[in-house]
Amino acid sequence: MSIRTLGPVDPELASWNDRMYRAHPTPYERGLAGLVEARRARAVLELAHIQPSDAVLEVGCEAGRLLARVPRARRVAGADISRRALEDAAARFERMGRAVELFQVDAVQGLPFAAGEFDVILCSEMLEHVERPDVVLDHVHALATAETRVVVSVPIEAPKLLVKSVLHRFGMLERLFPHIEPGQSEWHVHAFSAAMLREVTAARFRTLARRRVLFAHEVALLRARN
Repeated sequence: MSIRTLGPVDPELASWNDRMYRAHPTPYERGLAGLVEARRARAVLELAHIQPSDAVLEVGCEAGRLLARVPRARRVAGADISRRALEDAAARFERMGRAVELFQVDAVQGLPFAAGEFDVILCSEMLEHVERPDVVLDHVHALATAETRVVVSVPIEAPKLLVKSVLHRFGMLERLFPHIEPGQSEWHVHAFSAAMLREVTAARFRTLARRRVLFAHEVALLRARN
């Protein structure tokens, strides 16, 4: 399965994301963390309301965990700056026997797709990893029409850090959430809140629906403003 590079990619940023991806594997496929992740993925996909005729793009697809949960659609595509993550996504889809298009893209520099090319655009747990989430959302907006369903998900950092701190203090964090760091991940360059998500999206998008997943994640269905 091939991985195409589209547009300019900052090699230093790509290398840093490769290192972060290897250093901080997301342990969300088992245990309590897996249950939280399953609920978050369900909220994202319920708001996206993907149909068999849809073309779907995930911006920041990493290893394809969410993308692999997308129901059958006309076209499924994932974009990420980390080639290592994309290689793992390719292996995941090959094991599943599902078709997918994978692109190495630097979303801060642009999303080199056509406006209206995708019916659904997912940006899931990605904005906290980039210095300029507003610029990424500008590029998402450039792809979206009035009918495009844009679903954004971010971690809500403050309550997550509080829960992790309490569990760590009593020696329970590693037992209940193995391999999750007690503080904020060094891969997170922003500490998102629900208010920050509203602020960063308001100029470009109308919010049609929101879901809070436990205390840990905010998911929003957005529609592009003209």
